[in-house]
Amino acid sequence: MKLLESKTEGWWVKEKIRPLYMPFVNRMKYRTENKNFLKEGDTVLHAASKVLNSIQVFHWLEFGTLLGVIRDGRLISHDTDIDFGVFLNDYSDEIRSAFVKAGFRLVHRIEIEAGKYGLEESYELNGVKVDLFYFTKTNSGMYCHLFPSAGKNKRLVRELFTSVNTFKTMEWQSLNVNIPADSAQRLTDTYGDFHIKRKDWNTPNQALNSELINKLYVEIT
Repeated sequence: MKLLESKTEGWWVKEKIRPLYMPFVNRMKYRTENKNFLKEGDTVLHAASKVLNSIQVFHWLEFGTLLGVIRDGRLISHDTDIDFGVFLNDYSDEIRSAFVKAGFRLVHRIEIEAGKYGLEESYELNGVKVDLFYFTKTNSGMYCHLFPSAGKNKRLVRELFTSVNTFKTMEWQSLNVNIPADSAQRLTDTYGDFHIKRKDWNTPNQALNSELINKLYVEIT
């Protein structure tokens, strides 16, 4: 009993002061991640695309990465990660094996119904994360899932739908990349007027074409 008391002593104090120091911790974390992104972002994007191409997994630029390339012709300077879309039907364990073999580290994996209904994976190389959003294609479009934080060790589940589900190839930085065929519509679906630059935008919470759904998730880190 005394051992338990010694281990739990002060927990309430930590929880009380947590709101005071966490904003500072988050700012420092963002600065580090953004610094790595500015230095290594392009290289990591090329490396991740090469991994997926090596195992013949179709993928395309998504979310902030697509936004930067289409709107600015480059990655967004205040971003921290690379975003790719992949079809859920194309998932296999070979994806993880190929990324690990190429030097990436699995950061987390979030599953809905053991990955059969929804899936998101994040890999990291040189301090830069690559997020894989797994989409399910339908007759009228496609959908994926976002998992915004809902407090300590908790997440919400949002389902995001877009009517765009066809693709084309463009050359960017000597790399042939796939993008949604109607990229303007794809970006408008999520961001509204995507030409307006918003540094405080948080896609998991603010994506216009998403809604909360009542689905359980499992996060593996």
